[in-house]
Amino acid sequence: MNPAFLAAALTLLTCALALPPPTAALRRLQASRPPNLTRPQPTDAPQPTRSPLRTRLTRAALLTPPTAIATAILGPQALVSTLAITAILTLITHQRAQHQHQKSTAARRANIIEALDVLAADLSAGRPPIAALEGAASISPDLEVAHAAAKLGADVPAALIRASTKPGATSLRALAAAWRVTEESGAAFAALTERLANSLRADEAIHRQTESSLAGARSTARILAILPAFGITLGYALGAHPLTFLTTTPPGWLCLTAGLALTTAGLHWTTHLSTHPT
Repeated sequence: MNPAFLAAALTLLTCALALPPPTAALRRLQASRPPNLTRPQPTDAPQPTRSPLRTRLTRAALLTPPTAIATAILGPQALVSTLAITAILTLITHQRAQHQHQKSTAARRANIIEALDVLAADLSAGRPPIAALEGAASISPDLEVAHAAAKLGADVPAALIRASTKPGATSLRALAAAWRVTEESGAAFAALTERLANSLRADEAIHRQTESSLAGARSTARILAILPAFGITLGYALGAHPLTFLTTTPPGWLCLTAGLALTTAGLHWTTHLSTHPT
């Protein structure tokens, strides 16, 4: 059998079997379908559900036969190399996703602070809260829902609390509290918004100082993560064959697994410390 054809077949089979389970939104969409009028619909009958762990175990069991066939045809070296490359690419993708998530969170925080400055300035100039929210929503899209709720006469604090669930938008909870205090006690909303913007700006300055102090630790962790590649290159320069040892011998498999596991754990721990500083 052609190895390329076998690799393509295993890739298609993996994609077919390793698809993620349906999300909660898809389940709600399926549940909202009109009922079938030709059959009686039970009302109190419990719906059978499958646990995510059982689903993963079932898929892993289905992937075992093609993996064994590939190992028998291509040899253990090809399988070990494929698994190692997959683990490395997954780790790189996860690190890049974490970096993009942190950048988007920081950008959302900065946009909200700028929008609160505009909101406080408009309120101090005498504009009504609805018109002031319109100007703030042009700066931060997270305030568009609150502006729409204010125009319709709906609950603006509730809309702000719903918008605060996004990463980097937790400060909208304080804005919702300020809006509710203004509605209940008649306090000056402009003064509350200005104090909130100043407080958030001070917190953001502290956060940026913390990020800059942790940049060295992040760079050190990334350098340590790529050092094994230089070690392998040095081994070949000295006349050894480290990749052959790592992919063809049981001690090499153990060393490769331990190295990838320790690298993954180190990067994950560094990301955890830099994301949630203590």
